[in-house]
Amino acid sequence: MKKDKAAGVYARTLMDAALAAGSNDAVLADMRALAETFRRLPALHKFLTHPIRHTEDKAKLMANTVGQMAPLTVKFFKLLEHKARFALLRGIADEYLTLEEERKNILRATIVSAQALSQEQMDKLARGLEAQRPGKKFLLENTIDANLLAGFRIVQGDQITDASLRHKLELLKQKLAA
Repeated sequence: MKKDKAAGVYARTLMDAALAAGSNDAVLADMRALAETFRRLPALHKFLTHPIRHTEDKAKLMANTVGQMAPLTVKFFKLLEHKARFALLRGIADEYLTLEEERKNILRATIVSAQALSQEQMDKLARGLEAQRPGKKFLLENTIDANLLAGFRIVQGDQITDASLRHKLELLKQKLAA
């Protein structure tokens, strides 16, 4: 999903208010639930971003969900309703979760390997990455790339660390050619 600058501003404002009010844990739980709802129900995002749908219809749809949320989240939803900004809701939830991870020094990375790694291997890789970046905690996800012969790649944002056999053979080939 493309990052929306306005969603980032709303998420930052909500987080600042939640931290000041001491209700960050409750708002964080609401944003996690909201992000999960958007993942399970992609049609919800379509409905909220549809330009012909009235804000009142969007507010009615969200009313049951909002009623179970923290008071600060409820106020925030009323602000979004008043400003007709429900279309940003998915981005706000995702950005809030990202901001919370940044606040707690949590980094995400994807381990691309030829076959699935065990939890023990993932934990060992996470400890190795954490040793290289003191004060940071890594959450790793494993994806499979059948084109890899052996080894793995670590993808973190736009940075890639390639420890695959193919990459090592390519480096050796370049050294021999020189």
